[in-house]
Amino acid sequence: MQFYFLLGLLFALCIALFAVQNATPVDIRFLAWSFPSISLSLVILGAVAAGAVATMLLGVGRQYRAGRRIRELTARVAQMEREAKAKQEVKAQEEGER
Repeated sequence: MQFYFLLGLLFALCIALFAVQNATPVDIRFLAWSFPSISLSLVILGAVAAGAVATMLLGVGRQYRAGRRIRELTARVAQMEREAKAKQEVKAQEEGER
């Protein structure tokens, strides 16, 4: 866990250094929107933040599906254990009657 934290910290440091070294103002146009003279570092940081949010949302979906699958499998294991116990009880009764 600490390895990933340090890796993320190193990545953030690299992004910050890149942003500071590229502080030139740029004009941004996208479809009907226009943003004149925005610092390139803000554009870079905004893109990184948008990527982080997108990655987080994809991770949340995967975590939800994994949790649901775990619950399904746990219920299936419990059902199979009940069936195995019932079969053992029937077998024990049959052996007791002999």
